[in-house]
Amino acid sequence: MRLLFIGIALAFLFSSCSKNIEKENELPEQLSFSLDTVYVDPGDEILYLQDNLYLTDLSADKSYLINFNRKDLIAERINLNELKLEKLIPFEKEGPNGTPPYFSAFSLNLNEQLMVWSYQFYSIFDQNAKKVRDLGLEKIAVDYLAGSEFYPKMIFEDPIQPDRLLGVFIDWKENGYFILDFDLKRKEFKKTNLPEMNKLQEYSTDIILDGQSVGSYGVGVYAIATNGNIILTNNAFNEAVIYDTNKDSTYVKNWDTPLLGARKNYTPPKQVDYSSGEKEEVMRNSMEEIDYGKLIWDEVEKRFYRFSNKQQFGEEKTKSGRYIATGADVYLNIFDEELNILAETLVPQLNAPPKKHFVKDGKIWIFENIDDEMAFVQLTIE
Repeated sequence: MRLLFIGIALAFLFSSCSKNIEKENELPEQLSFSLDTVYVDPGDEILYLQDNLYLTDLSADKSYLINFNRKDLIAERINLNELKLEKLIPFEKEGPNGTPPYFSAFSLNLNEQLMVWSYQFYSIFDQNAKKVRDLGLEKIAVDYLAGSEFYPKMIFEDPIQPDRLLGVFIDWKENGYFILDFDLKRKEFKKTNLPEMNKLQEYSTDIILDGQSVGSYGVGVYAIATNGNIILTNNAFNEAVIYDTNKDSTYVKNWDTPLLGARKNYTPPKQVDYSSGEKEEVMRNSMEEIDYGKLIWDEVEKRFYRFSNKQQFGEEKTKSGRYIATGADVYLNIFDEELNILAETLVPQLNAPPKKHFVKDGKIWIFENIDDEMAFVQLTIE
């Protein structure tokens, strides 16, 4: 098996942020960091890296990762302890075990099954690609899920109540967000609107071609579930919208920090013409400002981590007309369980927005495609 470790000892000042902190819980003023790079042995196979591990999830114990190849409908099971491909799981396109060709996402449940969802499709598969349950959410919430007006962003299982599912959905027409709380046993649901997220529309740009809308460019929204909460963050505002699944209530946690501020300053135009090249200018202007990243949870240290970045661009473009990034300033925030900021710092050793990343064995693992091989940069805070 091919396994390469590259160790780099790093140390620099790490100042804790005092603004908007509601309780005393400070980190030391100086921390040591180390970076290691590890490679996954693919055996005789070629791993699917084209989507930068966009469709992936980890087992509850973090021992393996499922990387889904949407192109060929094959799931790759990666052993993260031994850093090798364990097996390929081919899925079917049609028939009783069929899946949509381009489904929205999936997650690994506590029974190590794949819960897969897309428009009008909500099912659970075992790791032999056999469908073990049709959740039928589109039959329970017919007015919302029987068509394509509402997009399933994320679906979460309640670890305490096995017949309860909670989903975060996007209303394309209103450009709004809401949560559907399902009782699968009773075949009932409850809807909770999230008006706190309506302001994201300030950063949405409609793309017009020949007078018709052909899409939009807007805010990225991320959702995680932990400690009985669904936490939604986005890349335009330095904040989190927290939905308490036990109390059915929502509140917002805002931050305004020295390095990252409170929000993006650049506000894009409401619409651009697709053929004019304005879309590429809007994307460049937006990404040159702060782009707040997603939260990841460290269940051992009971902390959240979040990378954010500001990208730099030259004048060179791709064949499709997009500006090519030449570098980035990458920042790291650390939060406690109540999402109070413990620290934030520039991470000069990282020069590009981190791709798929997660916490395992006390380290932040960051995916990298190195010469078409699956690798992970492991960031350790010592």
